[in-house]
Amino acid sequence: MLLALLAGCKDEPEQIPTYIDIQPFTLNAEGGANWQKITDGWLYVNGEFLGAYTLPATVPVLAEGESEVIVYAGVKENGATGTPSIYPFWEKYTTKVTLTPAQTIQVKPVTAYDPQAQFAWALERSTFDSGSSVVITDRDGDVAREFKINTDGGFVGKGVVMEVDTGHIVMEIATEKAILPTTADRQTWLELHYRSDIPFSLTLVGTNDPGLEQFFSAYEFYSTDNTWNKIYINLTEILLESKLDKHGLYFRALLGRDGTGKYPQTKGTVRLDNIRIIHY
Repeated sequence: MLLALLAGCKDEPEQIPTYIDIQPFTLNAEGGANWQKITDGWLYVNGEFLGAYTLPATVPVLAEGESEVIVYAGVKENGATGTPSIYPFWEKYTTKVTLTPAQTIQVKPVTAYDPQAQFAWALERSTFDSGSSVVITDRDGDVAREFKINTDGGFVGKGVVMEVDTGHIVMEIATEKAILPTTADRQTWLELHYRSDIPFSLTLVGTNDPGLEQFFSAYEFYSTDNTWNKIYINLTEILLESKLDKHGLYFRALLGRDGTGKYPQTKGTVRLDNIRIIHY
């Protein structure tokens, strides 16, 4: 009996993992992955979710033999590091590999926009480089200072430039409106490249009647110290609240004062490019 008990107490042999080395995503779309900010890979092996990892990443896996590996491309929802999210408009990457304990298998995931995804405006219009661009109008009433669309403003090619100074402290612009879904089962996101040396804000403006608009606060941007950034903003909840027929984007740049009422800087510039609203 004692021998049987001792035999039952022996430790099971430690299972040796296989390592999956996930490389950064390749994106089959204009600009490729360089135009995006794919930060994470969400890993599934044989249907089991193993976690979301900052890429590149090497992940230990306790599985052997022929296995299905799926990787979803992830972004930081609303630009926040604490809200990693699978980007719903890119296709998952699926491959078959043979997992062998103690060995490393490299996976180079590739994705593309889901063919079922819809863009509010044709992609060539959102880059501001074609003959027909997204229509933008001045909304601040200051006729002495208007926004610009030029090559000095773009991430690549042309882009929108908003400039303010102590004589013109605010600039407000709005895009044309588009019909967007207002139900929870159809997500809607905004993709945007931006570069700024001052904070600025985004509001969603909706209407059922061209003469009557409603405004919904969407996002507050910080200065990027004049370097380009890419952001993915989830507009779904705002559209659920709105329920209006059409919506556009309303950007506001303001030269702010400090606690003493003085301007910390005498001018500020906001640049916008590749403004894409995408939904199902």
